[in-house]
Amino acid sequence: MLADAEKNGPKPAPLIEAFRRTWGRMIIGIGAALPGVGGFFLMTTFIISYGTDELGIDKSVMLNATVIGSVVEIVVLVVAGRIADRIGAWTVCAIGGLVTMAVAFPAFWLVDTGKPALVYLGVGLGIGALSIPYAPIGAVVSGMFPEAFRYSAVAMSYNLAGVVAGFVPLLATSLTGAANGASWGAALLLMVIAACTAAGSFASGSLMRRERAARPAGDRVEVAV
Repeated sequence: MLADAEKNGPKPAPLIEAFRRTWGRMIIGIGAALPGVGGFFLMTTFIISYGTDELGIDKSVMLNATVIGSVVEIVVLVVAGRIADRIGAWTVCAIGGLVTMAVAFPAFWLVDTGKPALVYLGVGLGIGALSIPYAPIGAVVSGMFPEAFRYSAVAMSYNLAGVVAGFVPLLATSLTGAANGASWGAALLLMVIAACTAAGSFASGSLMRRERAARPAGDRVEVAV
């Protein structure tokens, strides 16, 4: 090992190599992982302040709504994870992104009614939809990167997604203010986040299919189901 280091010099840091060789895949990974963090912040942190400050809903109602949403999330995570085992992780992530796009506006419309039962339904619907891609996202992101620097690349994808997601509640608040307190700005933001997930998941699936096709036949492992 010492002789190799003296001859070839020190090996590049895995993080630097990950950035240099897979920066494009990292962008895809950030997009795919964004709803699990950013979307969740939007449907929990932001939705509580929106409901209490803009709609005048009692804070206990909003807090209860997020608790109900968390219970829904647990159920969806289990179901979506099992489905991912059957049809593929990236497929479930892409479907989850599309479902979230479809329910973004209806979820906020239900909250806008101010009626507790409908508020619970709206928050539960939003969090439940976001939980579909969140269940198998780990398999999707990790499957995109070569083994040599997979840990570094996956860690950076998740951490950078977390950095971007940290601005989501602030951006949603700004959009709501620009819309004179209407929810369409925040709902549109949720749609954009979900679209990033759908696009990132489709791109990830395309990458993995192309790499499987490029492997020599002897390297492929056939699994009988």
